[in-house]
Amino acid sequence: MYIQRHFKMLEKECFKMLKKHSFGQLITSFNDQITQTYVPFIIDQNNACLYGHIAKQNRQIECLQNSDDLTVTFLGSDAYISPNWYGSPDQVPTWNYQAVEIKGKATLLDNDGTLKVIVGLSQIHESQFEVPWTIDKMSNKKLNAMLRAIVGFRIDIIEMNGQSKLSQNKNIEDRQSVIKGLGTTKEQASHRIAELMNEEIEP
Repeated sequence: MYIQRHFKMLEKECFKMLKKHSFGQLITSFNDQITQTYVPFIIDQNNACLYGHIAKQNRQIECLQNSDDLTVTFLGSDAYISPNWYGSPDQVPTWNYQAVEIKGKATLLDNDGTLKVIVGLSQIHESQFEVPWTIDKMSNKKLNAMLRAIVGFRIDIIEMNGQSKLSQNKNIEDRQSVIKGLGTTKEQASHRIAELMNEEIEP
């Protein structure tokens, strides 16, 4: 991923984004073929790894442990930036966003490990509800059928890079004008980018 020096994220900033945007694109290169799958991940910052699962019928399984290259990409918030929002003249349209790219090495998990991934994912995403769903609400028959159909995996992080493009290359007046412009749109993602830009100006 090409990263301009103004926008490079620190490791802690990458993990902060990943905790909020953990749905990633798993990309493998194996035998001159590129395969990709969209996967919800558990982000384990303490052990510098990711956990996920895919269907056993997915041909990417054979690529995971033997891939020539394994990359996972994550896109955070993003928004269009209109030139009309700048105070300075002669500006052009652009896009502000956050993104993280991870290079890693995968290991397939057994049934117990796969079940832990499923339980972990549900605990993370069900925590927002007053009455969360739990795995014990499934019958053993249904649970065993699910485990026969999927396989979990762990990706140990070898390299991680992130880009947080939030108009840091503009002067403070233009950045504040962009924040104001983003606030006039109806897009929630634009409002989130405005919040992130504010955090950059006033950490």
